[in-house]
Amino acid sequence: MEERDPAAAPRDPATVQAEIERVQRRLAQTVDEIADRTKPANVARRGWQRVRGAGSHLAEEARALVVGGGTVRLDSHVVEPPEGSVLVQGDDEVVSTYTARARLSPEVLILGAGVGLAVTVGLIAMVRKARRGR
Repeated sequence: MEERDPAAAPRDPATVQAEIERVQRRLAQTVDEIADRTKPANVARRGWQRVRGAGSHLAEEARALVVGGGTVRLDSHVVEPPEGSVLVQGDDEVVSTYTARARLSPEVLILGAGVGLAVTVGLIAMVRKARRGR
């Protein structure tokens, strides 16, 4: 809202009323947006989307390591629709960023398989020891 000089010419009451109504509409819209953002269901949905995004990113990385894919998704995020757009639930537009991945050398793959085997054998030994201890 702009500052007015008290010594300035008086304004027309209709203009003042129209300005008050505009400010009230903007305030109501802002309050509605805040209420929508803080609604527990919406907070939970955004949190779940972040968890799903992180999980899918990890799955994509694992798949790329196993398959040796050439690209990996770096980031995905929902794009806010333009003002005045009508969206049906689930019609969010998602933008993803990808990067090229160099192929892993055979030495790295063998090392990874060895570490995985060592961890698996260690876990099996711990489980067997725990069962004998009962």
